[in-house]
Amino acid sequence: MDKIRSFLNNLFRNFLLGLLFLGIILFFVGLGYRGKYQKVSDSYLPMALIGLGILTPYVIYLFYTSNKYIKRQKIHFEKESNDFNAFLNTSIKADLNLDDVEIISFNSKSPDFYETKVGKVIQKDFYKNNNLNDVEVEFPFGGQKLNYFFKTGKELDSIKIHFAIKKETKIYFDESDSDKIYVDFDFLSK
Repeated sequence: MDKIRSFLNNLFRNFLLGLLFLGIILFFVGLGYRGKYQKVSDSYLPMALIGLGILTPYVIYLFYTSNKYIKRQKIHFEKESNDFNAFLNTSIKADLNLDDVEIISFNSKSPDFYETKVGKVIQKDFYKNNNLNDVEVEFPFGGQKLNYFFKTGKELDSIKIHFAIKKETKIYFDESDSDKIYVDFDFLSK
């Protein structure tokens, strides 16, 4: 029974895909386009309207599903934000000395695209803002060494300078679940 249902689903999906391509072809042929998108004849409006009629449900479905996806992502983001805020409010807060934090690994994701302006070499802002670097740090906590991963747009030297200036940050943890730990490295984004 499952093989028949799967076969029918694939057949229906392929039929809809073929209908989509038929609608695209009818629309462009009805407008008079042939070959390499060159208009070589007069338009035939009824054929273009039939193609447009076939394409309309697909366009409506595309907008409907994309809108539904955006709403689902927004709800998911709000839920994660609320869960995180609840964790911060209910967790135990302690100070973490940044002198004890050791940077174990730093993987730079930023490409080396630079532009020059009158003797200055400046990294292009587009690449600087879109690529976050992976950082792994290790610090003593509760009698053991913990590894912690985070992402930042700062370079390694800048992170070390911020650690030296800030001296101390907050660490949030849950006593009942040792996997729930958050270290406040938000000062690196400033």
